[in-house]
Amino acid sequence: MKIKETLKERINKTESSLLTYYENPQLKARDEKMVTLIFNRRMHLNQLFKPTDENYQLLKEFNETLKEVVIKKYQQSRELYYNTKKMLADSGSSLLFEGVECKIFLGKDRQYSKSNPFQGEDSEMIWEILNDESYNDIYCKYGCCMSFDGYHGEEDNKTEMELMGMQDADDCWNEGLYREWSHDLHLHQHFHNLYDHTSFSIFDFIYVRDFYTKFELKFNQNT
Repeated sequence: MKIKETLKERINKTESSLLTYYENPQLKARDEKMVTLIFNRRMHLNQLFKPTDENYQLLKEFNETLKEVVIKKYQQSRELYYNTKKMLADSGSSLLFEGVECKIFLGKDRQYSKSNPFQGEDSEMIWEILNDESYNDIYCKYGCCMSFDGYHGEEDNKTEMELMGMQDADDCWNEGLYREWSHDLHLHQHFHNLYDHTSFSIFDFIYVRDFYTKFELKFNQNT
């Protein structure tokens, strides 16, 4: 109990310092200190994540929801790809079409989730920081599904398992979590990438049920 309270105190102090630096860009070594504070915040919050029934259900729902979104956006990317190919062929266009790029981001319109129990101006400010490419560059560049980028032709025909980065139905990307507790959640690679390769703590995204999607048609720039 004492350890938990100490962690919460550290998190509150870290977030307070983070907001101070974010709102005062003139402060010395601001960006370097913010990167350190964001890392510490993530580590402290992840330490608070325990193998409870509530967290199990939250994690299960997030994992399944994101899986459904990826499958749907893959299908939409594929459909858009072939529709665009047909339109270009019908019009006699000489443009060299390379594919449909798709990026998926957390939150409706990338906004802070209203279902997250930690609400308030400070929480929304922290979310704004975590959506700043200066402090969460991989996420801002690729979205929350770094191993999924849309559809680029027949070579991108994938099974559901391949889309999720899974070897088989029993696979589980649960590194860093309680293994026995989470092994049957079948966590996919997109969860792992968010958890392990971005500046978000698990509490930042586990409540998210809405996602923002950006499609972009890609053409060879030399044509």
